[in-house]
Amino acid sequence: MSPAWWWTIAQRTYRETSLERLRALGSYWDVFRRALVCAATLVVIASGNVLAQVPRTPVLEELRQRILRGATGTVEGRLYIERPKPDAPDQPLVGIGVLLVPRADDLLAQLEDLKRVSRDSVRGFRAAAPGVRDLVNEYETELWRAGYPDAAPRAVTDATGTFRLQVPAGAWLLVARRSLFVKVHSPRPVAPPSALALDPLALYSTSQFQHFQPIARMTGFDAVSFWLREVEVTQGETVALDLHDRGVWLSAVEEEHDIARRGRLSRMTRKR
Repeated sequence: MSPAWWWTIAQRTYRETSLERLRALGSYWDVFRRALVCAATLVVIASGNVLAQVPRTPVLEELRQRILRGATGTVEGRLYIERPKPDAPDQPLVGIGVLLVPRADDLLAQLEDLKRVSRDSVRGFRAAAPGVRDLVNEYETELWRAGYPDAAPRAVTDATGTFRLQVPAGAWLLVARRSLFVKVHSPRPVAPPSALALDPLALYSTSQFQHFQPIARMTGFDAVSFWLREVEVTQGETVALDLHDRGVWLSAVEEEHDIARRGRLSRMTRKR
């Protein structure tokens, strides 16, 4: 074989190897970029200092004036679990809190960030439900602090799973939340070992171990479901919403931990 042929093979091999390295670097960079975005969002969640900005006072005042003028519309809906069989009835969700707040772009963006991060890591999944709850509650609190509690009306579903709210005409954001506690561990404390069951070395180690703070364990979690809808309300009209289990915006958990109580190991003393 001629030297020119060997040179051609070497150049082709080098190009293929370079392309494979570039593809690998591209995949590594994509993973790194997603991890960086996830970490940045988790820092914002943990800090709790970045809150969605409520609408300016003129906007909130205009909503109040629409209420006084009667320029309002109706938002009604039903929350339920779809029937398991065609001939079975739907299961209404009773006692579910429904909140309407003025629509805000930064609030929607932060909520979507929490939802996206919940799919990237276990830590993001654990922080999603508390993060959404705290973000919505803080937004509602800021409206109250600004002096406009009528800009954050609430309702609770009745025995049929329906709710009804009358609000000024405009752009609104509906948030509904349902939680169900799931028990995963018995809260009963484990009985400590007796002194007679331990040799002197184990007895000393156990006594020293009981001086430290007990480790928290998860006793259960709340299975949380969120419904999120953007609603455009027109004066004199009714917006009907159908919120069911297949239309949940976010499903996550809120863990509950308990610190097990450890009894002190009492030494056995002989009776005289």
